[in-house]
Amino acid sequence: MTAKNISRVTTSLLLALCALHSDTSLAELVSAPTQSAVDDHALNIGEVSKADGSSVYVAKKSAVPSKRQIFRSGLAEKVIGRKQIEAAGPGASGNEMLSMAPGVNVISGYTATGGGKTQISINGVKQGWHIPGGAIDDGSIATTFDGVPMANLATGLWASPDVNQSSLISGIQLTYGPGNPENRWYNSIGGTINYIPLQPTKKAGGAIGMSYGSYDFKNIHFAINTGEHDGFAAVIGGGSSSGNSYLSAPAGSIVRPFGSSNMSSYSYAWYFKGVKSFKNGNVSLGAYLAKGQSYKPFMQLLYPIEGITINGQDVHKKPIPGPLYSQQTSGFYRALPYKDDSNTLWMIYQKINVDIGAHTELHNMLWFRHGDRLHYQISRFFPEDYEYYTPHTNAYGDKLSFVTRLPWNELEYGGYFINERYTVENNNFPYGTYDPSAAFKQTYLYKTFDSTAVAAYLQDRISPIKSLDITPGVRVVGYQTRYTPNMCAESPSACALDPKGADTSLPASSKSYEQVEPSLAINWRATHHLALFASYAVAYKTPGAADDGGGVFQSIPTSALSLEKGQEYQAGMKFHVKSAAYLHNFFASVNWYFLHFSNQFIPITLPDNSVINAQGTSDYDGVNISLEDEPVYWLHLFTNLSFEKANFTNYTLQGGKSYSGLPLPYVPAQTANVGLYTQNYIAGIDVEPRLWMTYTGPQAVFNSITNAPSPDIKMPAFTLVNFSLGAKVPVHLMGMKYVSSKLEIMNLLGRKYNRYVQVDSGKSGQFGPLGAGALVGYAGAPRLIYFSLSAKF
Repeated sequence: MTAKNISRVTTSLLLALCALHSDTSLAELVSAPTQSAVDDHALNIGEVSKADGSSVYVAKKSAVPSKRQIFRSGLAEKVIGRKQIEAAGPGASGNEMLSMAPGVNVISGYTATGGGKTQISINGVKQGWHIPGGAIDDGSIATTFDGVPMANLATGLWASPDVNQSSLISGIQLTYGPGNPENRWYNSIGGTINYIPLQPTKKAGGAIGMSYGSYDFKNIHFAINTGEHDGFAAVIGGGSSSGNSYLSAPAGSIVRPFGSSNMSSYSYAWYFKGVKSFKNGNVSLGAYLAKGQSYKPFMQLLYPIEGITINGQDVHKKPIPGPLYSQQTSGFYRALPYKDDSNTLWMIYQKINVDIGAHTELHNMLWFRHGDRLHYQISRFFPEDYEYYTPHTNAYGDKLSFVTRLPWNELEYGGYFINERYTVENNNFPYGTYDPSAAFKQTYLYKTFDSTAVAAYLQDRISPIKSLDITPGVRVVGYQTRYTPNMCAESPSACALDPKGADTSLPASSKSYEQVEPSLAINWRATHHLALFASYAVAYKTPGAADDGGGVFQSIPTSALSLEKGQEYQAGMKFHVKSAAYLHNFFASVNWYFLHFSNQFIPITLPDNSVINAQGTSDYDGVNISLEDEPVYWLHLFTNLSFEKANFTNYTLQGGKSYSGLPLPYVPAQTANVGLYTQNYIAGIDVEPRLWMTYTGPQAVFNSITNAPSPDIKMPAFTLVNFSLGAKVPVHLMGMKYVSSKLEIMNLLGRKYNRYVQVDSGKSGQFGPLGAGALVGYAGAPRLIYFSLSAKF
């Protein structure tokens, strides 16, 4: 699909949609102010009309979907509320905030703040720009902030520090699988995450808080809501955190990062949203900025190997004498420093909701997003070149949709257009020189990926009887990616020093794809408290991960590429009881799912930055169970369980070697969390103790020697116990409503466990040939203690 064709498709889509409403011209729509489309409608953020014509903006306390909305959905969905978000701790990244949902596994991390990257799996499918090897299906879960897509269009990936302040998040909506067309994005094969920030409210208010904890963790945050004035309401908030990693350099090691003796991290986020109401709708403007930085350590050896010491190797690659480096010898929480890694995101977006008559609402969302990563190797186990790596992304898009309410059904139709330029720039500079502008020694990479995505959809929620909703849907998608290697054009001096460097990739090329995605969702409320649901959906995404290492377009010709395809089946039941004996706000969901993920292109980046490409087809088969209840007014109980089996039906390396039948790595056979929150009033003080437990079952690991999952090596299961004690004191001073304090203890019993393990390849990027076949990984966080204090106005 050429750019001209994409433009024609987009124009035709707009004209066709506008033609359905002859009283609204295309010019009027284009010039109108804009606000969220489908997501605002689905989340019921505010009313869009009133019979008396008065102010129409009536924001709810939270934009988070209600239990009743989830109960009536034909999809498997989960809402993570404030209390469950808080269970991840004050330093949680966006991925860790999801940890209390069924089927969710936080695979790896190395910091106690939101500044460090993590990777997550949801029903086995991965998301997160982090893991060095074994990211089989990474980038196949959509991530959005207030409905705005955050993931890279070319790769499907996002960095978890892009959401690093839980105080700004009022709730998270998680849709498992592709979902309905109206809220499906370009990488929704495994699911869609919507981080729902604080929303403007009718009444004014504010909050401020701070936390301090283990490893010198510090956090401060605030939020101010203006309340509604003449139809206008706004909220502004922000927060900043800093601290050290629980992994620190072994005592006496000479392998140190430049300018730092520990592996510190920091993060911050700022957010604004304003809404203006008018007679038949509202318009809003939002802005968001987030940054996270952390020192990334080398992976740890689980067991010692002769010749690998805490002091690394000299310029001749001979071991420097010292204690052996491993969890067993140099300390379970000791790791050598590797590189500094930071991620920045900022975006601005505008939304509009308008009642245009004829029982129809118009929704539009326009946005611009910038993202960049900056990391450089600040230390090496043995002297080599240092790396200064600065990929960055600029993307803009528009999503236009309509909702038409008819006597027996509700039509939703629309589409979106997204354009993105992803630039990869990587400069290697000489060992011992902390100067990115130094003369090039070996290589300089400069590549661009220009990507465009267009989609048009139609879905119809049909209700032949009051208790039955049938939602068929169809979405047509088109993708185009153009790859351009620009090393010699951007840096003639680097090209002169390394003339072959420009030839290490395939020449410039492009590829266009078009596909049709059908779907069907059914919800039947058999009784007032029981709903049965089932769904089927097909979704496509662009192949593999386009990055600097040599994936699609760079070492695989366009003729060999096709869209990755996900086909998911779901069936289950939901229970909702608002009030009964020992059942208050009771909600339970049990569902089975089966995802067939085909046409996978798998670029595997090895520790030495070389790439092995593979093709695969995988099946994910499992059951999720979620339950929460308040049997008595002072007690809240919850549990989430998942059971899954995920295997490759095909896994073939470039060159023909097959490892079909192997398990997918980093997919636990079971996960579980269970807990209770209590609320007691003692002398007028609200005291809230909480106790919860998380269990992660055994997981297959990735073998970097065979470049495939290991058939027999598994990470052992582990269980963590957590506890918190909060107190809320009413205060009537200087406009304050109450003051809260909280003590949180994560991993209460101090359990030692590994969050991530792989088999080392023995390549030069980690420990050299001595490490071949060794088990390496990252230890999970030890006991962490936090104390927080906040005030509500």
